[in-house]
Amino acid sequence: MSWHTIASREPRSLALVDGATSITFGELRSVVARITSAFDALDVARGQTVAVVLPNCWELIAVELAALSTERYFLPVNNHLTADEIGYILRDSNPSLLITSTELLPVIEAAARSAGGGIIDRIYTTGTSGRRFDHIWIGRSDVDPVGRRAGSIIYYSSGTTGRPKGIRRELTGTTPEQESRKSVDAWAQLGLQPGPGVHGVVAPLYHAAPNGMALGALARGVTLVFSPGRRFDADGFLTFATAIGMTESFMVPTMFARLLRLPTSQREAFDPSHLRCIVHAGAPCPIPVKRQMIEWWGPVVAEFYGSTESSVTTTVTSQEWLDAPGTVGRPRPGCAIEIRDRAGELVPSGEEGTICIIGSPKFEYIGDSAKTRECWEGGRLRLGDIGRVDDEGRLFILDRRSDLILTGGVNVYPAEIELAFHSHPLVQDIVVIGVPDDEWGQRVVAIVQPVDTADMATLATDLAQHAAPVLASFKQPREYVIVDEIPRMPTGKVNRLAVREQLIEG
Repeated sequence: MSWHTIASREPRSLALVDGATSITFGELRSVVARITSAFDALDVARGQTVAVVLPNCWELIAVELAALSTERYFLPVNNHLTADEIGYILRDSNPSLLITSTELLPVIEAAARSAGGGIIDRIYTTGTSGRRFDHIWIGRSDVDPVGRRAGSIIYYSSGTTGRPKGIRRELTGTTPEQESRKSVDAWAQLGLQPGPGVHGVVAPLYHAAPNGMALGALARGVTLVFSPGRRFDADGFLTFATAIGMTESFMVPTMFARLLRLPTSQREAFDPSHLRCIVHAGAPCPIPVKRQMIEWWGPVVAEFYGSTESSVTTTVTSQEWLDAPGTVGRPRPGCAIEIRDRAGELVPSGEEGTICIIGSPKFEYIGDSAKTRECWEGGRLRLGDIGRVDDEGRLFILDRRSDLILTGGVNVYPAEIELAFHSHPLVQDIVVIGVPDDEWGQRVVAIVQPVDTADMATLATDLAQHAAPVLASFKQPREYVIVDEIPRMPTGKVNRLAVREQLIEG
């Protein structure tokens, strides 16, 4: 099953809705065929890269499907980055074509000039100024290209601890339909079945998880409806979900937290009966937050564990999570999880260690073969996540090795400390980091974003009293830093680099 077969079978079914623009599956097939013809006219060879720097929009999906149908690489770039940051990605990935919006054109041109390599002359826009991409593809043949072969996607990691890494999966030589079948099967583990539905696009498509779920929705015959807002707004989301009769979406825990802060009357007025499956991933979800979302929306909140490198690795439904709060589930078919110690030996059930994934798709870090080799050992993928597997085969994530705090020779996991504070009524958001300490090596520091009603004069004391009975003394923060807002990526992940810079400046 794929969007392409649906276009042949049900051409009048609605595929995309973006504001006033509605596109059927049949029309989408025609547009994608014309865009692939435009790639040929622009001498973008198979195996080369097409980059887009766009907000969520129908054009992004159409260009992506064209690349993924013709053995090309598709590179979605975060449209909120600076010219310097985008320039770095362009130098690193060397795309043959770049498509952006009229609004972003000045930033993209500056980025292209800094990148060099001639990309400045290969920029096209979806708008009415610059080199218009629609002037290239409109009017071309809409006959499907001969020898359709699956392309692949390049994602750049969030860069929360340094320069982002380009993650490129290998070209498999399979057909687009074969790759689509894998996607449909993977999402079925969360209860997402083929058939009519409405997928609300509210998370940025330059990230792997929301992009993958959107493509999976199209492959199942579900309509994609783009949220009108550029940034997530809790009040607006409920209005949007109701208006479109949303059945599914990809969200991040930050969105859940904002929704739960809405007035009780507003939450009670929302009818969640049309929701079938809301998937979240990308960052740890505090247990109280997830429990409240399930109580509010019903058993429709599903989760997966994975990464840009590994794709979907484990899945867990609402009921499975309620049976073991905090779990990210069991491996999907074709995958296996092992927990190994620092020496590479398997550890018994229940003991913590490095998470090793078997059955993950092959990938490489662009320009960093050493790091690529470092991740793979004996066919197992290791990305530095720490976890444990219980006797029932359920995986629990403890933290990332790179976030680990070593204080007085003892390992401390920031995620465990953060979880202990999420239930505190005065804490809106929190991140825990280790900072250099002459005596302890590192000391534990909590950066706290309080709720508006918090008393700043007594907040640190209140938090320390809260920590005392639930955290061992060596895990308790030695310092509390109060900030207006904790910087997070659109995925919900904490931007730890920005947090450290904020701490230094403060």
